[in-house]
Amino acid sequence: MELIGFDIGFSETRRTSGAARLKGTILSCSRATSEWSCRARVLGDGIADMTAIDGPVLKDIDDPKRLCETVFSCGSFSRRCKPAFSHVQGTGRKFRAAGKETAERLANLTHGQNTVRAFPRVLEGKNLIEAFPNAFLGVLVSDSRFKEMPTLRRGKKFDWLYDQCCQSHVFRSVVDHVGLGDLPAILAAIEANRDHEERAALVCLLTAAGVVVGRYTAVGDDEGGYFFLPPFALWEDWARDELETQRKRNWSVHVWINGECFGASDNLP
Repeated sequence: MELIGFDIGFSETRRTSGAARLKGTILSCSRATSEWSCRARVLGDGIADMTAIDGPVLKDIDDPKRLCETVFSCGSFSRRCKPAFSHVQGTGRKFRAAGKETAERLANLTHGQNTVRAFPRVLEGKNLIEAFPNAFLGVLVSDSRFKEMPTLRRGKKFDWLYDQCCQSHVFRSVVDHVGLGDLPAILAAIEANRDHEERAALVCLLTAAGVVVGRYTAVGDDEGGYFFLPPFALWEDWARDELETQRKRNWSVHVWINGECFGASDNLP
């Protein structure tokens, strides 16, 4: 299995982009600037089976407000793993533009062959998907841990979520579910990493692995794209309940689970 996980950063001078790559049994993880010459050196060559980026993957970056962002900005999701709105002027639009450029560049390093199970493709002919690390981790954290969450400064929630998953040993279940359980070095590397950008890239890589083996969840619609998330079997009860609430409020939302698409009127497994 060859996978790429990429966390978008904007700095041209500081290494604020995280890159993780799995080639067979070899996992590499590093940081890069926004310059593509630097990113190319970090990513290396070869074609990945699946690439997941932490950034908007859209057919048209001028589309209005995204449904996937709306769903995770409401209810319990809002307090626990809210995304930034990418349709707003300034940083939001800049994020969309960066997502478009990153997707176009990494598409050249990504296959387009069919996977074990279908998944909602935004970029035709390419196995390139959108990860959302905060929500990926958030739906795995228990309600009781969230109730004990301290007041966190801006930008600190992701590392708190990551640490909770390490402490509760939930990464072991994720690695097993996404087909990497026979590579103990990967779990060890995930649990030992303390670098913010590299951690985000590793979560993106886990996102990509789940889609390759057909054990994943995706939430959104064809126009606004999808957030790809952990296998639904691993979601905490509070997250399942909140998703049900948001599906009733947003009838056009689609939930893909392990290759099957569920509309708002369908019962989730």
